[in-house]
Amino acid sequence: MSGDWVELAAEDGHRFRAWRSLPPEEPLGSVIVLQEIFGANRHIRWVAEQISAHGYAAYAPSLFDRAGGHLELDYDEAGIALGRERVAALGFEAALRDIAATAAVAEAHGPVGTVGFCWGGTLAWLCATRLGLPSVSYYGSRTQPFFDEAPQAPLLMHFGRKDPLIPADVVDDLRRRHPGIPVHLYEAGHGFNCNERADFHAESAARAWRRSFAFLREHLAEAPRFALHPTLAADCSEVAELPLCRVLLMNDARYPWLILVPKVKDARELVDLSRTDQHRLMDEIARVSAALQSVCDPTKLNVAALGNRVPQLHVHVIARFDGDAAWPDPVWGRGDREPYGEGPKRMLVKTLRAALGS
Repeated sequence: MSGDWVELAAEDGHRFRAWRSLPPEEPLGSVIVLQEIFGANRHIRWVAEQISAHGYAAYAPSLFDRAGGHLELDYDEAGIALGRERVAALGFEAALRDIAATAAVAEAHGPVGTVGFCWGGTLAWLCATRLGLPSVSYYGSRTQPFFDEAPQAPLLMHFGRKDPLIPADVVDDLRRRHPGIPVHLYEAGHGFNCNERADFHAESAARAWRRSFAFLREHLAEAPRFALHPTLAADCSEVAELPLCRVLLMNDARYPWLILVPKVKDARELVDLSRTDQHRLMDEIARVSAALQSVCDPTKLNVAALGNRVPQLHVHVIARFDGDAAWPDPVWGRGDREPYGEGPKRMLVKTLRAALGS
């Protein structure tokens, strides 16, 4: 097997492992492989390697790390029982936090999508509706309760016509509510893509793979790449990667000054973000504000989005003090910048990262 385990950190500080498989050439993008209830096991790692063989950087997060540690289960009754216990203990919200953290790392290789199986197939649906990631869902048996959620990114759905866990009326319900989503049925049962399961169906698996890679080529190629504006890159140091924003420290020692930049290509105004990302931006502004307040104990926090000189959407969160270089006026255009020394800057970045849980 070609790949390695890497350690990642979620926004709440939880650390977990992910299997990473990289292609030999520059990646076409990134794909997050979402596990079944059997863990990030040998088969899931094999899927990641097949994806990297097609030119994508592949990450398979070990989602069970959050609910008792890494676990690889057999495809038998005992494995099913224990896997269901772990899934119940973990829940979807916690798993999505770890997937969002994986996506923040994976985007270094280009546009990010997901491919999920069984329980991971439902997570793939939620990645499209809540995280805005193009996603491929294989036989997501727990997805129907979320059919009311509107996808924010393209979706592709695969089901087995003989799957006892997903009756035909569930697929019909999906098609009725979301007629624009491609839904494919195969003459196969549950788990037909897994060559280690009794329901493996080679013909159906091959057809589904062809459709899945065509989907990834189309939608990851179209997914925009985020690039930091050169002025921000020159004036700032990176502090943290949040699910939506990159957090920067302005190189001006007169004021503890953070900048949030939504990682959305060509976003200039708040209205350029989706409604989901608008709400996420507000949450991340509050999170950064709380961190800056706890570290610096300022008299006042100034929060502003200007963009007159740097058009890329960015939000300033500045700790102000009675008697600072510009008090009580705004900081813009007041005096000359005073760059940090390397030691104090490293210490402040480290302290802010700890406050942010990054």
